[in-house]
Amino acid sequence: WDVSFAPVGYYFATASNDRTARLWCTHKPYPLRIFAGHRNDVECVRFHPNSNVIATGSQDETVRLWDLQTGDAARLFRGHKASVRSLAMAPNGRLAASGGEDGTIFLWDLPEGKKIASLSGAHKGPVLSLDFSDDGGMLASGSMDCSVALWDIKTHQGLTKPIKSFPTKSIPVSFLRFTPRNLLLASGVYRSTLQPAIPSQT
Repeated sequence: WDVSFAPVGYYFATASNDRTARLWCTHKPYPLRIFAGHRNDVECVRFHPNSNVIATGSQDETVRLWDLQTGDAARLFRGHKASVRSLAMAPNGRLAASGGEDGTIFLWDLPEGKKIASLSGAHKGPVLSLDFSDDGGMLASGSMDCSVALWDIKTHQGLTKPIKSFPTKSIPVSFLRFTPRNLLLASGVYRSTLQPAIPSQT
């Protein structure tokens, strides 16, 4: 269902409908690790910035952190009431965001292993994509409801509602990313190619 490449090295991770995630190396035809523990399809996977941990989101409504060295689950996050459809890792490695089938977005403190915020009200459909700005101060979310929302993570002023929302003319948003300089947000849509969206407010 999903693939994520490590920030460094030749490794990538995949999420599958067999309830597992797998770690691969580009020059080997077999997985280096198989991460089993979810009770339903694994919808999404993301590498931690240190490349030693991956996060997975599943239809079992949980987010899990996995240690790549041992293959063991390091953290289990509960709180979603629907499938977890998207994940993002903050550049500092301390925060993660998860988006649900029901339109909710949760922020997690990874070292503490707890939820620190629930972002709701912006989306009426599944949250298909999430991304932190390069400085970690802003989170962008894209949804099946044909909108992109921007959340102020740095000052926490944008946690109760997004600081800005943008419609996409009846096209669901399945992919979005900030540029390294936080100048532009690109959105991927079902019926089009990547297109410029909006400048971030930094």
